[in-house]
Amino acid sequence: AGPFGLPVAALIAAFLKRDGKPTEKLRGCIGVDPLGALCAEGDLPLSLERAYHDMACLTLWAKENAPLLRTMAVHGHPYHDVGANAVQELAFAVATGVEYLREMLSRGLAIDDVAPRVCFALSVGSDFFMEMAKLRAARMLWERVVDAFGGCDDSKRLFLHVRTSWWNKTVTDPFVNMLRVTTEAFAAICGGCDSLHVGAFDEPIGPPDEFSRRIARNVQIILKNEGHLNRVADPGGGSWYIEVITDSIAKKAWQLFQQVEKRGGMLKALEQGFPQEQAAETSLGRAKNIATRKDVFVGTNKYPNLLEEPIEKADPDYEAFYKKRSLRVAQYQASVDPDKLKQALDRLVQGPGHAAGSVVEDTIAAAMAGATLGQLTGALHSKDRARPTINPLSIHRGAWMFESLRKAADDHLKKTGSRPRVFLTNMGPVPQYKARADFSTDFFSVGGFEVIDSDGFQDIDAAADAAVKSGARIAVICSTDDTYPVLVPPLARKIKGFRPDMTALVAGYPKDHVDAFRESGVDDFIHIRSNVFEMLEKLQKKAGVMP
Repeated sequence: AGPFGLPVAALIAAFLKRDGKPTEKLRGCIGVDPLGALCAEGDLPLSLERAYHDMACLTLWAKENAPLLRTMAVHGHPYHDVGANAVQELAFAVATGVEYLREMLSRGLAIDDVAPRVCFALSVGSDFFMEMAKLRAARMLWERVVDAFGGCDDSKRLFLHVRTSWWNKTVTDPFVNMLRVTTEAFAAICGGCDSLHVGAFDEPIGPPDEFSRRIARNVQIILKNEGHLNRVADPGGGSWYIEVITDSIAKKAWQLFQQVEKRGGMLKALEQGFPQEQAAETSLGRAKNIATRKDVFVGTNKYPNLLEEPIEKADPDYEAFYKKRSLRVAQYQASVDPDKLKQALDRLVQGPGHAAGSVVEDTIAAAMAGATLGQLTGALHSKDRARPTINPLSIHRGAWMFESLRKAADDHLKKTGSRPRVFLTNMGPVPQYKARADFSTDFFSVGGFEVIDSDGFQDIDAAADAAVKSGARIAVICSTDDTYPVLVPPLARKIKGFRPDMTALVAGYPKDHVDAFRESGVDDFIHIRSNVFEMLEKLQKKAGVMP
């Protein structure tokens, strides 16, 4: 529900009352998380003071009328989706939870009324053991927090909702996402999640269809009914490796949490930009690892499939949907008694100054009188003027860099009928050039380049002639470090002599000959330490593929 939980809860309660069903049986979570919305969006449509007031009123009402309902959520997703590590996601989530506890206690609620109504929602990525340990560590830290506030044993139990990562999903080779969510769901269950959301494999492309939704559902069903994982408590418990990682994450997250506390709590830290800076620093390091392929996205920055048929999704007709829903709301409002509705909304406009215990009941009454979600929200916050703003988190998917290269190459193919081309100038017998030819093929394919292979040339003139006649704008010399001093200088000179605009590259990095090779006409070198993204982006721009 973001910062707005009260209007949503009121509509649900009004619906139940209309059908004569008791709210006491209502279970689940109406996840009010104003700080989560603030760090993701950078601002809020209401003041935090008002958001916390509504949160307290809803929590107090739930205690008496819906004891199984959770009213507060702490989302770690925004930090995970910016590229933060497990320690940061956990530390900032705990700091947010502590902020909510303090705000609720300052409004007269007891710790045992508040803590059981908090739901932690974390993301789980591909690092199986690390993510499993993160969830186990979350329970340890929350138990320590609630204990410090004087909560009872039942209140120390953390309710943990988990979703598979969005950050690591790819548009290219998207069926690999099925495998990713399977291992992530497995880690979430082994880590002790209470509820689980498995994302559809095509969610980075567009709204999921029936097929992708079914696959996502069946991941859970298989792990439960065929893997019987619901019958095992703490599968990793007692494993030396998992216990050590859990302990390490818990200690480091607690230290980072204490740094937030020294800054005055989570809100103050966000206003100072501390969590944003911490997450951005980690994200920058991860981006470098992805660019150099130290971190691998199968099918995207390594092992690409240029023959794959992209999944085509038609954009939903949002305008038609909006018109349909507007008509439905208008028809509904025409059936409402306007005087009753006005009286009910006027009571809400009085603001938080009137009795806090009646705010939820008044909102439910307004909903039963016919108020829409927008009318409830507007009336509740009509006198609220303050709007907090911070620098938001830069949320993105990790694979976006290489996906941008592939998209540029695909667009070039549609426009010109061909991809940007690379010619492999293989020298000598197969064992001499094979390893570097394979490396070069994978290197350029991840950027959408068409790689033209060749049999090993024995003659430098023939190799240079074939490179020029290939029509490619890039030639990669592939052989061994031992043969390069003899082969590269004359070959590079001949290629440049025939076509000065052709880019000449060497596969490998013979450091003792780099300067000499550059003098002979070699433009650059590709090797395992190369920044693949920067190199391919530069070559695409030079070829006119990318502006």
